[in-house]
Amino acid sequence: MKFPYRKINLQNPFSSKQFILRPIIPLSIKYKDKALRFEALIDSGADFSIFPTEIARKLGIILKNSDHIVFAGAGGNIINGRKAEVFLEIGLRKIQAMVVFAPVENGILGQYGFFDLCKINFNLKNKIIEVEFV
Repeated sequence: MKFPYRKINLQNPFSSKQFILRPIIPLSIKYKDKALRFEALIDSGADFSIFPTEIARKLGIILKNSDHIVFAGAGGNIINGRKAEVFLEIGLRKIQAMVVFAPVENGILGQYGFFDLCKINFNLKNKIIEVEFV
């Protein structure tokens, strides 16, 4: 599957353009009979996939009994999260993945829960991200 890089309105320090390109893709997060459309940044530097706690609440996932995890965010802030197994639907492909729900604003597709399930090709020159499930 191919996805275009997303334009984000932000001064690009490497050019005169008023935007930067990021590998953000659309997906559905599914749990039991509920699904939510969402977007997530593909981040090879993230150890695992992370989504906002609010998504878990809307899907009816009860996190209080799930495994607790403490991790540091990109800015070094300590974040408390909870693990849960969900289905991620990306394009026409549905995959089962263990993800972390935490008090964050944006979704992140990381090493575990995404990279371990597929092959990714970042092609910034042509503004395309290719995701191939193995």
